Amino acid sequence: MLKKISLSILIFFSLNSLAIVVTDEYLSTIEENWLSLEPTDAYDFIPEDLTYEIYNSPEFQAKIEEAGTKLNKLLEGEDIALAGFMVPIEYVGSDISKFLLVPEAGQCIHVPPPPLNQTLIVDVSNNPIKFRDLYVPIIVYGRISVGSQSFDIADSGYAITDAVVETLHFSDEEYRKNEEESDD
Repeated sequence: MLKKISLSILIFFSLNSLAIVVTDEYLSTIEENWLSLEPTDAYDFIPEDLTYEIYNSPEFQAKIEEAGTKLNKLLEGEDIALAGFMVPIEYVGSDISKFLLVPEAGQCIHVPPPPLNQTLIVDVSNNPIKFRDLYVPIIVYGRISVGSQSFDIADSGYAITDAVVETLHFSDEEYRKNEEESDD
């Protein structure tokens, strides 16, 4: 209960830190890195002519769930940069030593959590970071290791230790460009 109250206070009084401005080119690299967490053949079973009936069948849903547990072992020891959202796991006050990195804001707070191959535990215990709002995107740089770990709110398939964490900001120009593209 105390941790939930502390987390609520952290969310309410979030702090800012280092920031990086994002460009489209930079974003595409980050998106590719998230896709690399899934083995290339993990979702090969999905037919091109996917129908509502197939998608909602228990067999298909079981295959989707199983595919989410497959990890890309080729990433072991690779340096990676991933943009996502922080879900604090271990913290003292506003200093966070471990958090889950997930691809979308609010994941892990609701059920179901993201798949194993889309959840990373980030260990910054050697250099704790200040809390950021759960809906503020961050980028994490570090060396990745492959292996699942379980936590109360979700399981992770990968870990990044001694990570560098920065807050992401979109420039006004990039924001306007994205708005114009979405209006088309």
